[in-house]
Amino acid sequence: MKVALFDLDGTLIDSERYYFSIWQELMVREGYCLEKDFYQSVVGSPTSILKEMFQEHFGEIPMFDQLFEEFMARREQAQAQAVFPITKGCFEYLTYLTKRGIICGIVTSSYQKEAESILENLKLARFFSFGVYGDQVTKGKPDSEIYLKAIEVAQQPVDQIVVYEDSPNGIRSAVAAGLSCVHIKNFVDPTPAIEQLVESSCSDFFEVMSLQKIRLE
Repeated sequence: MKVALFDLDGTLIDSERYYFSIWQELMVREGYCLEKDFYQSVVGSPTSILKEMFQEHFGEIPMFDQLFEEFMARREQAQAQAVFPITKGCFEYLTYLTKRGIICGIVTSSYQKEAESILENLKLARFFSFGVYGDQVTKGKPDSEIYLKAIEVAQQPVDQIVVYEDSPNGIRSAVAAGLSCVHIKNFVDPTPAIEQLVESSCSDFFEVMSLQKIRLE
């Protein structure tokens, strides 16, 4: 491995659980029950298509635009305050990769400004040589565009690149681009279909290191 590509939300940081709690509160207020199974299916998708996905599932939601606006405001506030826990072992694994000269990149559906702000606030920005963001592509995950762009930036053969993703949409995106993928089981439970696509499923980066037989110095 010469390059490691990391999704942000749900992979490096435990943010999806927080976003789910906001959406649950908002939807209950309007008389809807937001099931975890459904929300897991939309994790990793661009925010620009959430309305379509929610209304395909629930039918017409008259107040959705207002709900979405409130969600985005609360999401922005959470990002500014860096309230998200870092996934266990994340700092240690990034330190290990950096010391060994492995290039690390961010590949996230989040927009560049918000993603970079989160990384700076959580003291993770220094580990990453480059990023590819949701506002830099025309098609979001599960389309392969974002990972194909990351391959171009990395300038390494696909067999030297490993992706770390939490969501089915992100995993499908990476695999469609011809990349090997490790599933981080943060908020999204692995399904048999997803387990067939990934090299392994790990609860956190300590487990990743254990599988790779890495000993911390």
